[in-house]
Amino acid sequence: MKRALFIVAALCAALLLNAWWVDSRTRPAMARESGQVMSTNIVAANVRVQGSGPAIVLIHGFGAAMDWWDAIAPQLASDHRLISIDLIGHGGTAAPAGGYSIPRQAELVATILDTVGVDRVTVIGHSMGGEVATAFAERNPARIERMILIDSPAVADGTFTPLMHLYLQPVLGQLLSRLQTDDSLRRGLEQGFAPGFPIPDAFVADLKQLTYTAFRSAHDESIAYRKAEPPYERIAALQPVPPLLAIFGAKDAIVPEASANLFEHVPGAQIAIVEGSGHSPMVEAPQRTLEIIREFLTTAR
Repeated sequence: MKRALFIVAALCAALLLNAWWVDSRTRPAMARESGQVMSTNIVAANVRVQGSGPAIVLIHGFGAAMDWWDAIAPQLASDHRLISIDLIGHGGTAAPAGGYSIPRQAELVATILDTVGVDRVTVIGHSMGGEVATAFAERNPARIERMILIDSPAVADGTFTPLMHLYLQPVLGQLLSRLQTDDSLRRGLEQGFAPGFPIPDAFVADLKQLTYTAFRSAHDESIAYRKAEPPYERIAALQPVPPLLAIFGAKDAIVPEASANLFEHVPGAQIAIVEGSGHSPMVEAPQRTLEIIREFLTTAR
């Protein structure tokens, strides 16, 4: 009996020690995807600036990085000044021990735009990046030329796999993070696309380099931001309300259709559905997504 209790106590201690070790991991900034590390008063961030013309800022989603835009970025940069940003803890931007709130992510975006000399901008955000775009607009709505949200939740609702829920549990999640493989990461990414879509190795690498703290904190802060006030209500309350385009994949397995339709409550908002696409139409159907974006850029005032 004593031996069994000792073994249980030792296992518990090992799990707690592992959780502490995993949570203590941080990562410095590094240049990735033709970007450059930019020092800011928030964190050192990986930023890529392309092209010239009216400014567009691209904000990727949870667990991703700026390379998720690569299928449409060159075309947008042909006649726009395109600023791509890795969010805190993602891509090449530093992963600190804390500070992953959506408003702080938005503050990083604002600081980078200030640094590169951009005032008014069209902001395009995918998934969690749409929440960051919304928080940026709340900070200073006069800076927003237009907003484009791609499969970004209107409320706190969302669907995640059982494995994802396990990975987010304290102590257990830190243990699972030590056991992850490229195959398990690829399976975790599958929900972000329509069934059968071939997930690029680069996206697996983007997810793999996230610290557990960055992964869990970014997720939790995303939920907290949406629970505090639904994003569609936040946008509708802006003065002025910017022209808004909400793009959704018809086969999105994360954002329910009912949630997507809530953006109809934003005055003047447009909603576009990309048939055959899942949660990431700019990756799965880039040409159709680009057509929708370009039409909006041309007509929205």
